[in-house]
Amino acid sequence: MRYWRPTVVILGLIAFFTLLLVYLAWRSPTYDPTADHASFRTNQWGTKALRELCERNGLTTEQYRRPWDELEAEPSSLLCVFDPGSGPQKHEIEAVMEWVKSGGRLLVATDTDSAVGYNPAYGHLNANHVLLGYLGLVAESKGACPETVRVKSVPGARIGCQVEELSVSSSSRLAVAKSSTELADHLRKLVQDEHKLPAISPVEADERTPLLDDDAGVLVMRLKVGTGMIDVLSDADILGNGQIGQADNAVLAMNLIYARGAPATIYFDEYHHGRRGRPFEGERLPGASVFAAIWAILLCLAIYLSGSFWRFGQPVPLSPEPRRSLAEHVEAFAGLYEGAQATGAALTMIARRFESRLTALTGLGPAAPAEELARAVARAADIDAATLSQLLTELQSIDPDTRFSEAEMLRLVHRIAQFEEALTDGQSSGLNL
Repeated sequence: MRYWRPTVVILGLIAFFTLLLVYLAWRSPTYDPTADHASFRTNQWGTKALRELCERNGLTTEQYRRPWDELEAEPSSLLCVFDPGSGPQKHEIEAVMEWVKSGGRLLVATDTDSAVGYNPAYGHLNANHVLLGYLGLVAESKGACPETVRVKSVPGARIGCQVEELSVSSSSRLAVAKSSTELADHLRKLVQDEHKLPAISPVEADERTPLLDDDAGVLVMRLKVGTGMIDVLSDADILGNGQIGQADNAVLAMNLIYARGAPATIYFDEYHHGRRGRPFEGERLPGASVFAAIWAILLCLAIYLSGSFWRFGQPVPLSPEPRRSLAEHVEAFAGLYEGAQATGAALTMIARRFESRLTALTGLGPAAPAEELARAVARAADIDAATLSQLLTELQSIDPDTRFSEAEMLRLVHRIAQFEEALTDGQSSGLNL
């Protein structure tokens, strides 16, 4: 078991850190697989810049993460709904309309250019179209439009004060559905399947008034419901991080925020943000690819572990080889060179290596006399100089062509090994060599 345990630990750590990095990337404000307009997103689609702009003006902001039928905000508050990805349900619409009637304000910014994908609650229909339908509005595409458009406001509408140009990215413009039949026909064209068409009844509003438009159509529509009101923008990107600093977008944003004075609290709805079927652009990272990579890693890990644990035969007990002693290695070395009749050459090679180590230790040259080298070594390592000098003299007199017996070779090698061991271990010169 101890042989496969390190492998399991290493692979487990790899899988753990992979999942951790993916989780951190998913939780990061810049990670955005759906290009939603959440108020905590820092990329070009998010609305964090708008939220910080409100806070710098002394306004209180909060992220709202519950259904609308649980909204308990003060009537003087403002609820911002930017590009919902799911819902809202009919009972939520009814609840928030009651809140608006009592004086609450709703700011809705839609994105209807995204692809219409399947939604379990509404079939093949985008949540933005559903929300507009409940408000009695439709979004119509007007074809290509310039990035910066000149706008004009309804006379007397403060919403257009100091707003002359806007940076927009959507070609959709707002229009009032004259009847429920017209609304149903418009949604049916989007769905292309009348069996998937949900029953949407527009809420009752006192009036629906265009406030700001350009040559293509209405950009901002206002609904008055009871003592409250709802402002609707045709393009959520106008308030996004990437465009709020362009043209007069920031001025329009603050005009919408202060439409009836400073709100008590600005709630940014994050409950209805979610995945939607739309193409990925720019820096968007497809979430499906990330999770596919995770499953691929886990599958490879499972295959590897199953192959490692599968036994393809009877276990073979390990028979560890006995450890050889240094004396046995030297004896084998001597026997090898004696059999090759090259014991003199072997001893010469060993002597040269030993002398090289001594000269490196003392700093003397390779041609230093034996006595001088032995005295230098004795000063540096506290070794008997006379004994070492005798050994060096004997080694220097070896003729490579001379044949030595195994006993003579072992004797010299043993004496060299004693000095090398003394040098390595730092032993004193009290050796009886």
